[in-house]
Amino acid sequence: MDSLRSAFGLLVLLSQASFAQARVLSAPPEPSLLNITRQWSRASSLDDLRELRTGSDYRELRVWGGYGLTTETQAVVLRRANGHWSAFLARVLRCEIQIPRVVGESASRATIQHYAAEARRLCGTKLRDVAPGSQIITTDTLLVEPLAVPESAIEEAWTAAIRAGASQLPARVERDHVMEDVFMYVVELRSGDEYRASVIENMERPETKADQQIKDVYAAVNRLLKDGQVLKP
Repeated sequence: MDSLRSAFGLLVLLSQASFAQARVLSAPPEPSLLNITRQWSRASSLDDLRELRTGSDYRELRVWGGYGLTTETQAVVLRRANGHWSAFLARVLRCEIQIPRVVGESASRATIQHYAAEARRLCGTKLRDVAPGSQIITTDTLLVEPLAVPESAIEEAWTAAIRAGASQLPARVERDHVMEDVFMYVVELRSGDEYRASVIENMERPETKADQQIKDVYAAVNRLLKDGQVLKP
């Protein structure tokens, strides 16, 4: 009986080791766009890539682009799990709802969260007439849609992204000048229990090797999208 208990305990430990959270090998210091990106993912079907419990053969690449005041934000996701490839397009949507200002001024945090959840439920419905004395509650949600593309095309995109340097990107690129409201890239890579993340600005004229690599990685995964789906820097 003791031998059986020991064997069972060993199996549990091995199982936990096989399906573990990631070790962070590289990530930008906070505060960074990675933090809000992880919040979007955690509240969606994607979940936080760093916290997923996966096997040693699991592979996933998330290439995000946008983050500007006037630009959308979306990601192409490549995933290999249980021996099969799949791909997704994740788009950040702004959701809004109007409530009487007097209600908003006295509302508790829980009440505001309730209104935010209602805004997400109605996401996509534009506010046409904002009544006087109203307050607008806004929040973001992540819409995740599978891409109907062959597994072979997804694997080719993965290979092209890795060849372009997806696994070699620095956490960030140090600049000697301040950049405001520019198109930004966020790249997350999970290989088994190893996780890497990068946040890099789009440079019209690359200043470093990483600036060109991030452009090439972005182009590699976006080849899976139709013309109208590609978000241009």
